[in-house]
Amino acid sequence: MVVPARRVDRNTRRCGRGRHVGCGYLTDFGREPELGVTWTALTNAAILDGTGAPPLTNRTVLIRDGRIHDLPHASGRLPDDAVVLDLGGMTVLPGLIDAHVHLIGHRTMDARDMAFVDPALRAVRATADLGRLLAAGITTVRDCGSATALALKQAVIEGSVPGPHIVACGRFIERTGGADDFSQLPVAWMAERGPWEPRLADGPIEVRKAVREQIRAGATWIKTCTTGAVTTQAASRPDRLEWTDEELAAIVDEAHRLDAPVAVHAHAAAGIHQALRCGADSIEHGTLLDDEAAREMAARGVFLVPTLFTLDRLLNQGVAFGVPPWAVAKARQIAGVRQASFERALRHGVPIAMGTDCGGQDLLPHGRNAREAELLVQSGMTPSQAIAAATADAARLLGIASEVGTIELGKAADLIAVDDDPLRDITALQRPAFVMVNGTVAHDRRRATAAAVQ
Repeated sequence: MVVPARRVDRNTRRCGRGRHVGCGYLTDFGREPELGVTWTALTNAAILDGTGAPPLTNRTVLIRDGRIHDLPHASGRLPDDAVVLDLGGMTVLPGLIDAHVHLIGHRTMDARDMAFVDPALRAVRATADLGRLLAAGITTVRDCGSATALALKQAVIEGSVPGPHIVACGRFIERTGGADDFSQLPVAWMAERGPWEPRLADGPIEVRKAVREQIRAGATWIKTCTTGAVTTQAASRPDRLEWTDEELAAIVDEAHRLDAPVAVHAHAAAGIHQALRCGADSIEHGTLLDDEAAREMAARGVFLVPTLFTLDRLLNQGVAFGVPPWAVAKARQIAGVRQASFERALRHGVPIAMGTDCGGQDLLPHGRNAREAELLVQSGMTPSQAIAAATADAARLLGIASEVGTIELGKAADLIAVDDDPLRDITALQRPAFVMVNGTVAHDRRRATAAAVQ
């Protein structure tokens, strides 16, 4: 059995990148406020704080310099200079977290088209996707593989572009001939970047170097794959192991040594077991999860990010959007066991975080991300559990629970408001009327409606 040298503690790790690194990987939560104290009060709304407690009524969310300062009674006195935003009976929740996206600027599912798009165009597209994510109520994302996200993360932190907080993995690390190594292109091209931007590496020494490169570039998670994929190329098999144990253990060990946790794409049970054996921190997809793996994940606190949205779109709209027939066929092969695997995860108490695998393609556009919460409920979660997966639990996975994920005093004011009660209708999360990031309004349908009337 391969035993990793040590495991990263998501609650105590330090990575030396900014004031708040101890609670995660974002450096923009602690930005200094502008000169002078600024107060904002969100009034006339029910508060679903994300802790699992019943909704609060007759309360105000009082925000000071981008952080939640108090939740006073609605009749309480507010600071004289507070900006008061009446939410008209809506429900306020923590901002949503999508723990598996790709900010890569794709607009098609066909690798032959992806391969020859100028990287600058893809970067511009990905920048536009940040706005779509904010309008959809997504205030934090974990990018699970792209070089573009590292630049976007810095641009958001410095205020050059508006966007959600970005937790970045950098280029995901794969073997030559692996799931995302597009074999129709010369290997030298793929080593440079390729349609999905993998960092190709082989052998324990080279994979350690690949980990170091991503962290040097600003990545705070590392992403790799233990099995083949469904959509990337016809020859990639979801049931085939991608790494030797020695190689995967080297990736995980080096990442953990440098205080970076590891997300592992794994469909087949063998790939899930290998990931767990080598010390993975999260399992992405987990399509063929078995009882043994589910029990181990629950016992060790290893998260599952099931990405139900992608499979749902492939099955129901893949053909209409021109997805290659071989990809649709592979999706249909695994669809029959997907539900049983998810129920197994619920039964054993595996921690689950919401993630979509959206990459901006026409089939998987950013902005539809909250549909994943609806699919979680359809697959067996309660609405309360699905909301937690998209807020508090996703924040725990990413190591940022002391900053976001719940509406509690001192946390960043990352908030959304929806018209309906999501505990009764989980689809309400797909229609945010109001979005705030770090205390700044990023989307406000009320204002747009008022302007249209005028």
